[in-house]
Amino acid sequence: FTNALTANEAEVYIQELKKIPIEEYGYDKWMKQHEFIEKLNIQAHLNVAQQSEEFISELLVTYDKIEALIYDLLVSETWRRKVFPLIKSKITQGNSLRVYLMLYHEVTIVNLLELVLYNKNACTSVDEKMLDLVDYCARKVTFLNTWEDDDDEDDESINDINKFMERSEAEQMEKTVKKQNYAISINALSILRYMTDYITDLPLSVMTRLLNTKGNYTIFLNNKIKYIKCYYFLINSDMITALRTPSNKILRWEGSNWKEISKNDISKLCQVEAQLRPYLTSQLIDELPILTDLKRVLDELSILNIPDNSVQAGLLVEQIPEMLEEIKNGKDWKKIAKKCKKEILNDSQTNRMELAKKLAGMYNIDQFDPLIETPKCAKCGKPADKRCSKCKNEWYCSRECQVRSWPAHKKICSLVTSINDDKLKQENKSKITVLN
Repeated sequence: FTNALTANEAEVYIQELKKIPIEEYGYDKWMKQHEFIEKLNIQAHLNVAQQSEEFISELLVTYDKIEALIYDLLVSETWRRKVFPLIKSKITQGNSLRVYLMLYHEVTIVNLLELVLYNKNACTSVDEKMLDLVDYCARKVTFLNTWEDDDDEDDESINDINKFMERSEAEQMEKTVKKQNYAISINALSILRYMTDYITDLPLSVMTRLLNTKGNYTIFLNNKIKYIKCYYFLINSDMITALRTPSNKILRWEGSNWKEISKNDISKLCQVEAQLRPYLTSQLIDELPILTDLKRVLDELSILNIPDNSVQAGLLVEQIPEMLEEIKNGKDWKKIAKKCKKEILNDSQTNRMELAKKLAGMYNIDQFDPLIETPKCAKCGKPADKRCSKCKNEWYCSRECQVRSWPAHKKICSLVTSINDDKLKQENKSKITVLN
């Protein structure tokens, strides 16, 4: 099997995972944790692809570090929404690499969580901290509900290289963020699916949050998103959802008709079938047979007299998410952005080169072979079977494409080759020391 990490190395990395505050996001301490999470994510994918022991999930549960990943995920999302818009105008070719890593961090974490939370033990081990993840996933599903495909050409289909090169770093970063947001949301949707699969084993507060706060069923058809709103309510709650018209009138189904009611009568419970039955059409039942029992129960309730909800509960206790409030509470976003501009965007050339070398050393292209279906030519995009003999990082379909791509590939090839040579020398030196 191909491995990016051994089980012992992964154990050390997972033990080192910590909650890093948003003020330190992007700095050296964060960069070290990003490297750990990136390698853990690569190994988790290799374990799945090779159908080997999934020790990453087991270790995260053993050391109770999934909560730290969720916290880091929320920090990354908050930085992307609150700080990035304040600094994007200052992004240049020289400082864009670190900013890209700071944006990509959210992609890495949600991708890792998607694999980890597929495991039932991992999903149920988070307990009430899952509330923050429920809200996170709901925000991403809301993004999918409003997402529209970009009519512009994809980068791969741009024939005019000059058109691509004329883009500013800020414009290119904006396109990158848009693509990342879609990928993140798809991963979040998978996580939401796992929660519903294990809903009976999750804390009651998580189930309540899913049903009473985030009552949207999303249906994906031909890459277009439609959704059916299902209205949920608590018998003992004073919040009963009815139908609100565009003119802001409140209607309730009574006596086979929609009737206008006053705001004072909203808390009175009427027959339940008015809330869900109109949406349970024959077509929907055919597509989702699991709703058959729900429709039968609602049909039975339609002939019963539901008691009036005139007696209000004396106390209603609900557990709410805490992580996001902890991250946002008392933060001065302009101050954080100003510090980021001064210290991160104005990094020295030496530090930038060190970051590039560290990033290149983080990945071993041979590790990704089990994850690659068909390599594509770096020049024309056709299926490729030839690899650069120096860096082994780029694929080509022919000698002609390799020659045409060389002027653009030369610098990165030299950098990656020098790093690989240094690693090989260090390994040989270690072997000689052991023999002596």
